[in-house]
Amino acid sequence: MITVLLCTYNGAQYVKEQIESIMAQNCSDFDIVVSDDGSSDETLTVVNELMEKHNGRIRLIQQSPPTGSAERHFLKLISEKQYGDSDYIMLSDQDDVWNGDKMEKSLEEMKALEVIYGHDKPLLVHCDSLVVDKELKTISPSYVEYQKMTPSRKSLSQLLVQNNIVGGAMMINRALAELITAVPEHCVMHDQWIALVAAAFGEIRFIPESLYKYRQHGDNVLGAEKGSRIMEVLGRFGIGRKDGKTKAEMDEHSRNVYMEMFEQARCFRDMYDDRLTEKQKDLLDSFISIPTRNRLEKIFIILNHGFTYNMLHRTVGECLFIK
Repeated sequence: MITVLLCTYNGAQYVKEQIESIMAQNCSDFDIVVSDDGSSDETLTVVNELMEKHNGRIRLIQQSPPTGSAERHFLKLISEKQYGDSDYIMLSDQDDVWNGDKMEKSLEEMKALEVIYGHDKPLLVHCDSLVVDKELKTISPSYVEYQKMTPSRKSLSQLLVQNNIVGGAMMINRALAELITAVPEHCVMHDQWIALVAAAFGEIRFIPESLYKYRQHGDNVLGAEKGSRIMEVLGRFGIGRKDGKTKAEMDEHSRNVYMEMFEQARCFRDMYDDRLTEKQKDLLDSFISIPTRNRLEKIFIILNHGFTYNMLHRTVGECLFIK
């Protein structure tokens, strides 16, 4: 049994198309839990109509009070075991559209991993996606290439600084879901948190195939902005930025991003203290200590422990600008 956890917030314009794409999957043994975070548009009306149409296959939860963020919303559902008795859990954004074989191919990969590692091993599989506009016209055939991601980088040290796993792309097994028992106080995003749990205690496998459409539009909470090596470098010096931010504003933004990463690592260290190996604890302690070190010490720790990015210029920028 597979449960799809679908979080909504003012998603009336797109959620019907997404739910129908899930209901049209090649697999049959699944249900959908729709959790709404206080929508003020017609989202609940749309969902209720679909609940009547697909009798018994869709369950609606209304968060009260609202969680206020995608990361807290998804992790709350998992920590509360809203997946019930299901063996596998998939996450869904409200505005994507799944290919008909997304669930089937994810499950095939998951079962292949279980043959190797067993059902009790925490497992995560994830796929690529097409980047599309609001009318579903293709922007890029590969989100991974569009964002210049490297899914093979899946160690705990690498995922602490750069997430390569998208929530809407993943399937996790029950063993992994049961390790998420609370919403962390600090979390960059839910997909990165789940990836850290999988990296520390289980296995991760990437499916190099675009199995759903990742829709981009003006109301996205998180969008896919095409990565450019040159513009990334120039942007760190306040040159050529489309958003008009000054170098000082960029420095402040970078500082906040890094500090949230360190706070996330500290939360992870505390929450899983009884499960982490001594080597993993030392790794996390080294990462958490970076803000307290001088520049040379920072660079040594980053390079020595592999707290690096997938491209040299990104790692150089990290070493130069991390506070």
